[in-house]
Amino acid sequence: MKTVGVITIGQAPRDDVVPDLEKILGPEVQVVQAGALDGLGREAIASLAPASGQYPLITRLLDGASVVIAKEAIIPLLQGCLDRLAAPRNSPSPRSEAPGATAFAILCTGVFPRFRSIWPVLEPDRLLFGVAQAIVGAGPLGVIIPIEGQRAAATAHWSRIVPEPTLAVASPYADAATLVEASERLRGAGARVVVMDCMGFTAPARKVVRDITGAAVLLPSSLVARVLADIA
Repeated sequence: MKTVGVITIGQAPRDDVVPDLEKILGPEVQVVQAGALDGLGREAIASLAPASGQYPLITRLLDGASVVIAKEAIIPLLQGCLDRLAAPRNSPSPRSEAPGATAFAILCTGVFPRFRSIWPVLEPDRLLFGVAQAIVGAGPLGVIIPIEGQRAAATAHWSRIVPEPTLAVASPYADAATLVEASERLRGAGARVVVMDCMGFTAPARKVVRDITGAAVLLPSSLVARVLADIA
């Protein structure tokens, strides 16, 4: 059985997102999980909140609560997760006593530096951007971001594909009405492709966006699972 590692910027296991990945990966692929915030209490997590100039990311804790943390603060924690889950350097086969992964995905669409790994590490931002760039053409692009604090960076990022992307804010951890409102905004802007720019969004959320906008909707978890299945 192949083993892949999925690493959340929050706490594992991610029972909200990983089941969608497992459906696509199939029964021949085992998923092991780790989280940058695993084992941390509220005080330690609070210390990772964004300071001035740091990039904010939103994620989910084991109790279902959401929290905003600084991207810069969790990069070494993510690297530690990769190191713990990896298969031995000199063995292509996972350890029988503690299966090691031979392919990884970071469960966040934030832009990260390259991680150290002898195995492939899939960064959803690079995948999501590439697919969007391949299909958008000259048509209007809509992007759903999870928090307002990402707007300026997200606008600059997605403007590399179209001059004026339309952004709307809806957290995957908030009331469903916010996603409906965001979708209606993108429909009003005539978006033909919508990027759900957060790994916390699930297949049911994509259906809401698709039904309201009528657009092609890119869900990062689906893209990640399909590529993981090929590289595992």
